[in-house]
Amino acid sequence: FAYASISPSMSAVWMAKEIGAFDRNGLNAELVYISSGATTIQALVGGSVQAALGASNAVVAAALKGAPIIAVASNTSRPGMQLWVQPEIQRAEQLQGKTLAITRFGSTSDFVTRLVLRKLNLENKTELRQFGGVVEADLGFRAWQAEGRVSSQAPGPKAKMLVDAAELGIPFSMNLLAVSNEYLSKSPKSVEAIVRAYIEGVAALKTRKAQALKLFEKYMGQRGGSPEMHYEFVMKYLDSVPRIDPAAVETVLEMVGVKGAPKSKLYDNSIIDRLVHEGFTEKLYKGAKS
Repeated sequence: FAYASISPSMSAVWMAKEIGAFDRNGLNAELVYISSGATTIQALVGGSVQAALGASNAVVAAALKGAPIIAVASNTSRPGMQLWVQPEIQRAEQLQGKTLAITRFGSTSDFVTRLVLRKLNLENKTELRQFGGVVEADLGFRAWQAEGRVSSQAPGPKAKMLVDAAELGIPFSMNLLAVSNEYLSKSPKSVEAIVRAYIEGVAALKTRKAQALKLFEKYMGQRGGSPEMHYEFVMKYLDSVPRIDPAAVETVLEMVGVKGAPKSKLYDNSIIDRLVHEGFTEKLYKGAKS
């Protein structure tokens, strides 16, 4: 199971592993960190991993090009990232002609950055510089190699939040949980087990705060930031029912230039819909606030 960044947006996968959700659902899952969503999806397409949580635009773009993969869950229905800038930047228009740090072209940070720039009327008016991974992009910002950075947390102690992307009214899934079509066809029970484990991970994050804080101490060390801050991200952005929102997929299709393309081959909500109908998700939150 590959995940694409050191970010609280990936934390449900970590929690699923920590609480034994994969094992409980009959899976011997090894978590593999592959820096950048685009690269993670390449690994899935190449058959190096059986499941991946990576950039929604990378999943959709690969499927549109004929890659035999399909999304079976999502982690958010809006962009859980903010536009951070150097302290001297006071207004969005001051970023014109400036450099913004991203991980890699085709990654979630690249895509959300472009969505934010479009909303701020800055599309094609800034330079996007790729640094590799989230840690490297944060370091690039701190070294003043970029005036802005769209990220799920402050890229440095002096960074100032200018815009919360979630408040721009953009339906968007930051990452999609994808598998190969062949794996879904030949091992549907295994794919259902993956989705079940992921949903259990989300529920544990939201209902076991003390354990969640310890998880962030363990996994988020490279990024910095307090466990409380990462927990707030989970409570605010991660969807308890990780159903793929058609409107969020439409946002991706519009950005990659194929608005209106048929979505049936891009994602499949049938597993999640069945689990919800069976009361699986409701039981996980029974007696606890979600």
